[in-house]
Amino acid sequence: MELLSTDQQAFRICQLTDLHLGSRPFSVEDQETLKRISRVLASEHFDLIMITGDLIWGNRIKQPEEVLSYFYRLFDQIGTPIAVTYGNHDTEGDFGRSRLRELEKLIKHPASKYDIFVFHDLENYVLKIFGRDNRELSHLLYVWDSGAYSRNNRMGLYEPISPEQIRWFAQLPEPEDPDRADLGFIHIPIPEFAQAQNLIRDGQIAEKVGSPEINSGLFYSLLKKENFKALFAGHDHNNNFTGSYKGIDLVYGNVSGYNTYGNLARGYKLIELYPDHATYKNIPFIID
Repeated sequence: MELLSTDQQAFRICQLTDLHLGSRPFSVEDQETLKRISRVLASEHFDLIMITGDLIWGNRIKQPEEVLSYFYRLFDQIGTPIAVTYGNHDTEGDFGRSRLRELEKLIKHPASKYDIFVFHDLENYVLKIFGRDNRELSHLLYVWDSGAYSRNNRMGLYEPISPEQIRWFAQLPEPEDPDRADLGFIHIPIPEFAQAQNLIRDGQIAEKVGSPEINSGLFYSLLKKENFKALFAGHDHNNNFTGSYKGIDLVYGNVSGYNTYGNLARGYKLIELYPDHATYKNIPFIID
């Protein structure tokens, strides 16, 4: 499903992250997560739903289709395109990312992916936003699968973004335009999020940035693209800040799931994308 913008209003993105749904029948916490998301979808309009990982507790689920088929049905009636990337907990069980990607066929309105690059079962892709009337390119949204745990003890707990994934991004053929606002999405934050915490404009930091210990250089490639404005992550449930480093906003989503740790009010990140900039806001779920 193509993403279309208008000149009169912002392109609205709902970032959901860290849902941590368990097996069915759903726990009380999972039922709360699903209820709150359903209410948001019924009351708000978005142009894209971007889910940035840890949809499920992979090590607690034998048949992920039983959980994801129910979850994806929440979005059937709204007609809004859905895009997904995965986190470290999604594939802790007996299935890999390729199986989860196959289950994306259950999404009734999937966002159209471009420039897909799969490396070691990690899918990276581009979402293109076009002008509604002239079909010219308005924005690019880059999505990296940040993987899970390192297989090399010297690398630390989390695997860094690979050189191949960085090369894919650096060699993409889309034209540069410094006046265009392009964004990126990932699950595990890159190390530069620790620098961004020194320049927080909004939100909170209440735990250490859980990035890979090894800096593989993605941020360098982001800096070289003048139109790249912000990178959004999930992963750390007590962080939802917007910070800046070297002119790029590094932004945490807001934890959305109740079946996991964290003291933040559950909710989502509202991203409003304009021709040359974007704004971001943490929106708590409405509680009865």
